[in-house]
Amino acid sequence: MIRKIIKPSSEYYSVHIPKEYMDKRIEILVLPFNDDLEDNNKEINKNNQLLEKTAGLLRTRNIDPVKWQQSIRTEYER
Repeated sequence: MIRKIIKPSSEYYSVHIPKEYMDKRIEILVLPFNDDLEDNNKEINKNNQLLEKTAGLLRTRNIDPVKWQQSIRTEYER
């Protein structure tokens, strides 16, 4: 599979098709690229970093996670 993201400067673009695709049915798509995907990936990466830093935090403190969560939620409901 070949995937390439470009920023064309003309309405015409030449596509090189590799030899292994010759005499086979192939699909060529032209779609606008969504730049929001990069922002979403950055957000997911931040969330993963937070998860890695806080994973197992409650285990060492002998805290019941359900009670801890309920107490946090009641702080915001007041």
